[in-house]
Amino acid sequence: MERDGFVALVDTIAPLLGVGNAALSTFRTMIAMTKPSAFKGGSQEPCCYASQCEIAHKRMVNPSRIRAHERELEAAGLIERRTMANGARSGFAGCGVYFTRAIARAHDFLAMRDQLEAERRAHTTLRGLRSVHKRHIKAALSDLIDALGVTAEVQAIIDAYQSWPDADALHRLPLADLEAHVEEADKLCTSAYDLLSNAPESSGGPVENERSYIQDTSQDPNLVTCNAHAIIRSAGKPAHSNSVDAPPAGGTSCYEKEDRRGAIERNTEYLAKLSPQQLYRLCSEEMQLYIDGRVGAGYPFDLRAFEVAAEMRVPELGISPSAWAKARDELQGGAATLAVLIIDAKTSGPRPQIKSPGGYLRGMIAKHREGSLNLVGGLIGLSTRCHAKPGT
Repeated sequence: MERDGFVALVDTIAPLLGVGNAALSTFRTMIAMTKPSAFKGGSQEPCCYASQCEIAHKRMVNPSRIRAHERELEAAGLIERRTMANGARSGFAGCGVYFTRAIARAHDFLAMRDQLEAERRAHTTLRGLRSVHKRHIKAALSDLIDALGVTAEVQAIIDAYQSWPDADALHRLPLADLEAHVEEADKLCTSAYDLLSNAPESSGGPVENERSYIQDTSQDPNLVTCNAHAIIRSAGKPAHSNSVDAPPAGGTSCYEKEDRRGAIERNTEYLAKLSPQQLYRLCSEEMQLYIDGRVGAGYPFDLRAFEVAAEMRVPELGISPSAWAKARDELQGGAATLAVLIIDAKTSGPRPQIKSPGGYLRGMIAKHREGSLNLVGGLIGLSTRCHAKPGT
């Protein structure tokens, strides 16, 4: 490992070693005064021979601060002080601050970095899940107030929701505390929806009585509406045939004159008519495992299960947090979940159709901005593919 790479590694895992920023700056100053060749092997040990006064001058602090920093760094196992009886350091006498002990722990440091990165990814996923629950609890509370008013039960849910930490505070929560909070938020959403399901119906028949655009696998896939005919012809196909990572193309006849708002309304209306059973059949095996685990834990089998599963699959697909955050902001009404479901299904399997899930998602966002994103076509394409598989 080169010297600069080793310094970057120590910078990453310093919080786990209990090293503060000030001591870490002193560590960087001292190690910068060593020979880079000493980190490439051989008999020479990397050593800083500079005195504490010289280091303090470079750091523009009092020498007493350097002495405190060295004790902190030595306790963390990053340096070893070998000085003369009077504390002097000399390159001729081989006395100074050595980094051999820290280099010997490089493998441990790499393992700590991997652990830290895993915790950061888990923290990001949990914050995304909390965002899902927050969106659902706000929608459920709005419907509950419309249906029941502010009853004692509704007020209890409101109070619990208002006690949630804000988005900025989530970043400061330890991983264990964040896990507990997300679990509580999930249960509060479930309680709200349970209460809402017992509320009097405010409009027409239940959603399950509506005709879904996705056909059962026992039906003829050709018996679909005009919209579906246009979609099936291009279902899940890239906009350009020479690139498997291009975003899905829109329909050629029924939708070519629709504007962006019409596309959003169509996707939202379509999602509202989907049943969980229909959507489940289109998921990859990996996403189905997350849904099965959630249902097995006692949570209801509803569309919220798919949003949670999508949040879990995003990092596994290699989609960057920035791309996913942009998708959630722009693809409203559950469309972001549908996008991940489609990408995941096309990425999985023995013959993946998508090589770059992150690039494909950004392409879908671009198509959404143009008003030509065809999520309906992608889902019907998956349904047709499932229908074509033996035993499905």
